[in-house]
Amino acid sequence: MIKKYEPIHRERCLEIFESNCPKFFDITEKESLLHWLDGQENNQNAYENTNTEYYYVIMNESEIIGCGGFYTMKDELCAKISWGMIDRNFHKKGFGRTLSLFRLKEIQEKYPNHVIALDTSQHTFPFYEKLGFITKKITPNSYGIGLDRYDMIMKAKQ
Repeated sequence: MIKKYEPIHRERCLEIFESNCPKFFDITEKESLLHWLDGQENNQNAYENTNTEYYYVIMNESEIIGCGGFYTMKDELCAKISWGMIDRNFHKKGFGRTLSLFRLKEIQEKYPNHVIALDTSQHTFPFYEKLGFITKKITPNSYGIGLDRYDMIMKAKQ
């Protein structure tokens, strides 16, 4: 089950983030995640350049095992997938795919004219390629030492 993020989910989302450090996130990114969660909890945009922001949690039975969201940009028809993560103990079980497909569907329904983009690391870009994204730019060590940034966009529908 996927549901809207609420303040009571904060600590579990932080635990999920930490379970993915250092391979998938650099611990220095925690401050940015806290800022994002503050925005969600206060019904304010966390980023100055965003128009709308959404965040969700995914459950396995009664346990939160992942979280992820997206936002739309103010001055362009672009939606960006953000802060997606699954507890490391639940990797390779289909939950990341389920959460990603849910977010893509939400974007396509709410913002059908928007380009869909994301940034991720060298460890997860193949996952997003399977979902139809292509790499536009690679920035070495962008998130931290040894953690490269891959800027990706959804391929146009054929």
